[in-house]
Amino acid sequence: MSDAQVQEPNRAALGARLAIGFSQGVVLYGLWEVRESLPGPLFRALALAALFAPVVALAAVGAMRRRTLVLWLGAATLVTLGLGAYDGYVHTGGDWRDRGPWPRPPLFVFSAAALFVAHHLILPAHAEGRWVASYRSYFDGGWKDGVRLVLSAAFVGALWILLWLGAALFQLIGLDFLEKLLREPGFAWPATTTFFAVAVHVTDVRAALVLGARTLALNLLAWLLPLMTLIAAGFLAALAFTGLEPLWQTRHAGGILLAAAAALIVLVNATYQDGERPGHPPWVLKWAVRMAAGLLAPLVLVAAYGLWLRIGQHGLTPGRIYALACLTVAMVYAGGYGWAAVDRRAWMRRLERVNVVAAHVVVLVLLAVFSPLADPARLSVADQVARLRSNDVDARSFDYEFLGFQAGRWGREALKELTSDPRPAVRERAVEVQQMRNRHDPPARTPEARRRAFEVLGRPLPDDFVSQDWGELEPSAGCPGTCPALVHDMDGDGDEDVVVFRLYNTEVYHRTAGRGWQRLGQLSGTWCPGDIEAVRAGQLQVRPPRGATVEVGGRPFVLVPNSSCPRPGGPP
Repeated sequence: MSDAQVQEPNRAALGARLAIGFSQGVVLYGLWEVRESLPGPLFRALALAALFAPVVALAAVGAMRRRTLVLWLGAATLVTLGLGAYDGYVHTGGDWRDRGPWPRPPLFVFSAAALFVAHHLILPAHAEGRWVASYRSYFDGGWKDGVRLVLSAAFVGALWILLWLGAALFQLIGLDFLEKLLREPGFAWPATTTFFAVAVHVTDVRAALVLGARTLALNLLAWLLPLMTLIAAGFLAALAFTGLEPLWQTRHAGGILLAAAAALIVLVNATYQDGERPGHPPWVLKWAVRMAAGLLAPLVLVAAYGLWLRIGQHGLTPGRIYALACLTVAMVYAGGYGWAAVDRRAWMRRLERVNVVAAHVVVLVLLAVFSPLADPARLSVADQVARLRSNDVDARSFDYEFLGFQAGRWGREALKELTSDPRPAVRERAVEVQQMRNRHDPPARTPEARRRAFEVLGRPLPDDFVSQDWGELEPSAGCPGTCPALVHDMDGDGDEDVVVFRLYNTEVYHRTAGRGWQRLGQLSGTWCPGDIEAVRAGQLQVRPPRGATVEVGGRPFVLVPNSSCPRPGGPP
């Protein structure tokens, strides 16, 4: 084939990609301009489709026949429209609880992952004309386009760094036209998407360079596998002596264990590549792959056990459902890689089938999690409200803010239902959260609700402290459940003060003549497990005067007086 024959398809592909990239930028700019006027579900549906459908088209240009391209692009567009519309239906309310017009970050990230995996299941099968392609085709297409995607994103990042550098240079001589241009969405959106399309095309026609970068990256990653295998083996061996309790005390062990399992999966695939061949991989890496494949199962099982305990203790949350989704995929890999590791007939050949099955599982799980099938918000709200109604969780310590600000439509509907709950504490908190503008907004509480919000340690709280109109300075705000409160003379003046032990700070309040209760200061120091129990036991001693040491269980704290800047024009 002559150079002219090769260049003609390249020119056609470049023209098509430039048109796709520029059109995508124009559409995104148009959506940006009307983002406040469109309903949330409609905007998020259009935004998600406009972000991802053109990228699918960029990757498929020249690689698919027109009919297959139209079918796949149509399917991808419909799926992204549906996911975006459902996300907008659940997580936009048309009022101050609206989280903004754009799709949520988890939906954006995981939609991109699902489309990438699905694309590289379809493209090799289409190229070979069968439902299931050879593993070599899956490997070549997936890793090559992964490198292309990274290089294209890096190119766009470098472009914007240079543009802003140019704007800074012009500003040195008093010219700001370039900075104003860069801040214009009408320039930024089309420029970003058009240059991304250019990068996609360049990495396509310079396949040899991409192949070299891929080979180098995989070989470097492969030599990290023995290190990660040694770390995982050492961790599991140490776990036999330390037990599981130290893991649970961290409260994030499951995420770290799943991240370690994901690292092993990536490194195993970087080492295996497209299979065993003469001279590849070296025997050291072969043994590392077998060991790593065997270590996946215990890592994933420990993570599963920890997640099971956490859900049993505290119920479902969106984060735990995302963890369950990741755990489902990790179990497929762990079981499959263990099955491949025990095969003595061919070195890790079964891994190929496991990877293809796992790729389908990834797509199905992600579609379920971001659709009504397994919506984390819906499932979490149903579970948490059921725990509240069955008294598995105390009404005062229940996380009502989760319903109001993190669970979308399902949380708001549940909160509305709780306003008619027969228990006064539930009704009051539900009404309070409905009136709050954000999770950290102080609740507007009645004296009765404020009294119930405190766990009194010792003497009852003064009536004028409970009945005072605190406004934004609500002393019972910022506590998970109830706030421990103690009546004690903290400054040695003979009058009672109130100490409120919050989650992140401990405030001291003092009665003043003519001004009611005011914040005196806070106890500064490191609060440790058991300190509140020491206060309950009466082990709090004060050494006056104000600002001196306060001892809790023999440990020193400092009463730091409240201070503020003088008003403008006032006395210093």
